Amino acid sequence: MATFEELMNKFRTPGDEPLVPETFAEELEKAHTEELSIRDAAVKSREDAAAELQKQLDAAKLEELRLKAVNYDLMVAAPKTGEPENQDNANNDAGDRPRGMAALFEQG
Repeated sequence: MATFEELMNKFRTPGDEPLVPETFAEELEKAHTEELSIRDAAVKSREDAAAELQKQLDAAKLEELRLKAVNYDLMVAAPKTGEPENQDNANNDAGDRPRGMAALFEQG
């Protein structure tokens, strides 16, 4: 089947054929409907892809927040510079725990 643009070109430059063929309106309507359905399918596909990307972005933001919370907890649990080794404080109420950032990761 001819595309909308091909039908319009045929209408603008008919050549030896009559100016408007008998089936011109039906062909034009079919071509228009077909091209609209193709466009609608492309729009839906793009909307679906955008929705999927939005889900991935939301999941990434949640993961970022979770990682920030873990990072903050690690920073709070790490000993402060110049803090005595045996001092019990609010951040380290169990004096027998290993100290330092590397020890926090090794504890599991």
